[in-house]
Amino acid sequence: MQQMAEWNVWTQRSVELLEKGYLDKLLQVYKGESGSSRSVPEEVEEKLREAYKAYEGRQDSPEAETKLVEAVLNARKKVERSPFNHPYLPLVYYLVSEKAEKANKALEEALQEVASKHPETIRVLAKEAQRRGVEALIQRLKEPPEINRQIGPMFKRWYKEELKGKIEERLPGPTKPKIVVVSPEKSKPEQAPLIAEREAGIIIYTGSDEALKDAAKENLGLGEEAELGTKGVDFYVVIRRSPEETWHLTGEVKFQSDFGGNQDNQKLVAKASIRLDLEKRHIGIVVVDGMPVVSKFRGWAGLGKETIVTSVLLLPDLIAELYQKGEEALGL
Repeated sequence: MQQMAEWNVWTQRSVELLEKGYLDKLLQVYKGESGSSRSVPEEVEEKLREAYKAYEGRQDSPEAETKLVEAVLNARKKVERSPFNHPYLPLVYYLVSEKAEKANKALEEALQEVASKHPETIRVLAKEAQRRGVEALIQRLKEPPEINRQIGPMFKRWYKEELKGKIEERLPGPTKPKIVVVSPEKSKPEQAPLIAEREAGIIIYTGSDEALKDAAKENLGLGEEAELGTKGVDFYVVIRRSPEETWHLTGEVKFQSDFGGNQDNQKLVAKASIRLDLEKRHIGIVVVDGMPVVSKFRGWAGLGKETIVTSVLLLPDLIAELYQKGEEALGL
């Protein structure tokens, strides 16, 4: 097992956060509260109850099976959530939705065609729905959105609305640079490189992953074939220390609540180390939180001085120190 002394300083500092109330501070970025319950249209509930009641009276009837599955799919469509989890349910939903869209058919008619080819699958899904009970199906529809599915949007909100203030807190008054938040999606593509030439010392790019990737490639003079990580770019910040020294910080963001995904972690580390380009002053990093930090990066291979893996809580510090110290801040 690697020793912490062999890691980059930002990875070491991430582990040190455990002694400073790491999880409580992490709630500032990734809120632990799921929010309000979902609203379920009355007609969705009624359709589920009617189909459920009909199925209980005729469990051997293909018609009743199809009707119950139809009510389940209708709920999935209207509420954008399945009344219960089953590996085959999204497959059937996709087939039915595709057929309904392409042939301009109602959901009921499209399901009839799918059911004629997959009767046993429909039977199993109807049985699984019945086993859970209709009230349990409706209650699941009303449950607040799962927190795990909100991690990405939570980061984007914090990044867009709070990162600027966090950086300003870490920079002393007399040397505080102008910090701007811009969206390349609201600028013409040919204007993207000019953003780094403005008076701002730190530029925080916001927008879709694709827009951030395109802006970074444009500013760095990279070709279309260039990769910026395993799945794109979650953030892009330009740090302009002087007219002659501009740093580009790109990265991917990840949150893990268990020990899964070690193969993905190793891919992330490999990509991050590749993206350390001191000539272009381009640093590609991985921002990761949750179990990796809590477990002190147990199972992570490839961590080293030139591989920057850090917590989101240290992102403002990294940006501020890059502005103040340049390459020295990287701890290489």
